[in-house]
Amino acid sequence: MINPHGGKLINLLAPKSKKEKILSNLAQYQTIYLDQELTKDVRNIAHGVYSPLTGFLKKKDFQSVLDKIRLASKKNLVWPIPIVLDISQKKSQELKNESEVILLDHNKQPLALLSNLEFYSYDKKEMAQKVYGTDDQQHPGVEEIYTMESVLVGGDILLLNTETNYFSDHNYTPQQTREIFSHRGWDTVTAFQTRNVPHRGHEFLQMQALCRTDGLFVQPVIGRKKLADFKDEYIIGAYDILIDKYYPKHRVLLGILPLKMRYAGPREAIFHALIRKNYGCTHFIIGRDHAGAGGYYSPFAAQEIFDDFKPDEIDVQILKFQEVVYYPELKMHDFKPAATDKKQIKFSGTKIRNMIQQKKAPPKYLMRPEVFQLLTNSSNTMVDKKYSATNNNNKGFVLWFTGLSQSGKTTIANEVFSILEDEGLKVERLDGDIVRESLTKDLGFTKKDRDENITRVSFVAKLLSKNGVGVVASFISPYAERRQHLRNTVENFIEIYVSTPVEICEERDGKGLYKKARAGEIKNFTGISDPYESPENPEILLSPHKDPLEVSVDKVVQYLKENGFV
Repeated sequence: MINPHGGKLINLLAPKSKKEKILSNLAQYQTIYLDQELTKDVRNIAHGVYSPLTGFLKKKDFQSVLDKIRLASKKNLVWPIPIVLDISQKKSQELKNESEVILLDHNKQPLALLSNLEFYSYDKKEMAQKVYGTDDQQHPGVEEIYTMESVLVGGDILLLNTETNYFSDHNYTPQQTREIFSHRGWDTVTAFQTRNVPHRGHEFLQMQALCRTDGLFVQPVIGRKKLADFKDEYIIGAYDILIDKYYPKHRVLLGILPLKMRYAGPREAIFHALIRKNYGCTHFIIGRDHAGAGGYYSPFAAQEIFDDFKPDEIDVQILKFQEVVYYPELKMHDFKPAATDKKQIKFSGTKIRNMIQQKKAPPKYLMRPEVFQLLTNSSNTMVDKKYSATNNNNKGFVLWFTGLSQSGKTTIANEVFSILEDEGLKVERLDGDIVRESLTKDLGFTKKDRDENITRVSFVAKLLSKNGVGVVASFISPYAERRQHLRNTVENFIEIYVSTPVEICEERDGKGLYKKARAGEIKNFTGISDPYESPENPEILLSPHKDPLEVSVDKVVQYLKENGFV
């Protein structure tokens, strides 16, 4: 198996005895508070993702990385991105006599011990120009540099808290992936990085990689998002579907890369390649404009920079694939130069995104229908201003509101969803009317179709909750057998029975659906011509015909808190 960068996989987890000693004497330490992205950097250093780094860079290494793309303290080993911790001038004065400090994570919990401290100033313009090739503050990476504090602190890390609650099924350390690759007999592994949901062009690239190596490691970047990016949970969910239904068995592993995109173009391409080397990958796909931002780099700069280094300095084979297109006359995907005399259809991320927003199914040569169905089941699968990078979920769950039409389940569910979202939880809303527009629009209201409706919805709910998302679902779901199936297959399933009697539901029915059902104009109408089987032992029983809305909503939120879900 390929060696980690620098020859040794870094492991900086505190021994149990030392951890207990430090945590029992926290009052003796000064602290530095980290945001979520710096918290990820600390974990990545400690678990060897950033091998050979053992902490935040000190001045000599910082300057060497800027000037030479190398680490001065590691025999000039190639390293392209400065991993640094910035603090205010005031904070540096408070800490100037300290040899050790405690780093607090984004939830203000003890995360790591930082020792052998070194404080130093730096030139923001120089840093921007050398890392990003520009000091234009319209560049997202440069903009971030100019918001940093004025002092950098370097030092060595000892990790105290190894717990992480995001995407635990896919959150592997380099040690774990190396063990998996070895167990599967993969001597060669291609890494594929992505920030998007997969289309058929991505799929073609990945299959081409599997023609060259034993295995494929698909690793979406999980970090700070831009508006209109797809939410992390849908990227992961979409790949779960592809790997389960379309990819060769036991030849693909899905993991996450928990870090922010820096948009440093060529330098970041090297950074990502070295990270994959630490995970045990021998090959890495670098496409057009890798880690680019708004035309600051030439389209193939991220591929060309590898020509500046000797092969053994990077030690990862870079797969410089060309653009993938679809040839409709040949009914095939291929690289762009394959058939220059034939009509070509390019893959447009903007076009696909618009189709998803409009719930307009793309042709099958653009996207798998199962992926499209996943992406159109929710009211919003893309990052907006309400989407919080902070995930306060302790674990995923499914709140399943069931009850008659007009019982009040949608109103209560919407209010619960709004409260949870405002509290910074990752939550998604599944509602019968929305789902009927896309995921199950081909279904009617017979018992068979109702069962299929719930089967499809439960697949989506299970996928989201497995990836740490709280799902708020409201469906009539009249049959006890289907709800029991949900309970058996979906972890942390919470049944909420909205028990409004049918006569009150009829009084509320502004659309006159009950009246039409009684007149025989609507067939298979639940509560009139089709049965509703009331839950016998729901986790939560609501009576909105007796209680104000806020009482019902509070009952649900309190249940989540009392049972450790939030």
